[in-house]
Amino acid sequence: MKLYELVNKYHIGTDLSCAESMFRACNEYYHLGLGEETRKMFSLMGIGMQAEQSCCGAFTVAVGMIGLGTTQDGQIDRENQPGYEMVCELTNFVRNRFGTLICSELQKLEVYQYDDPCYLVVEEIAKKLEAMISEREDKKI
Repeated sequence: MKLYELVNKYHIGTDLSCAESMFRACNEYYHLGLGEETRKMFSLMGIGMQAEQSCCGAFTVAVGMIGLGTTQDGQIDRENQPGYEMVCELTNFVRNRFGTLICSELQKLEVYQYDDPCYLVVEEIAKKLEAMISEREDKKI
């Protein structure tokens, strides 16, 4: 099963937000073993940080997963060049694909064959995240 398929399983037709779906799928897919405390940390990132006026929750969780996979113990963010490059790549991808990162704007998209535009947005973010991680030399998150 691909990461996007797992995300869709958790997202489409459920009560889980985009962020919760991305978190659960990544945790399972990459065998991260992240516990309840970590889930709670990501829980309010859905629905554009619960305000719809902020960044897409699935995108935000994907950035967290990039950080988890690229940051060395004790390393500060400005020292993490691989992580920086991956976040820039993901940001450019989402902006080019959908024109925005803002939740409320993404929710207004009209997407053929999707009941909810967020389903496509989350699916595409998951596909891109999986592709970027698999391109990494060590192939682990």
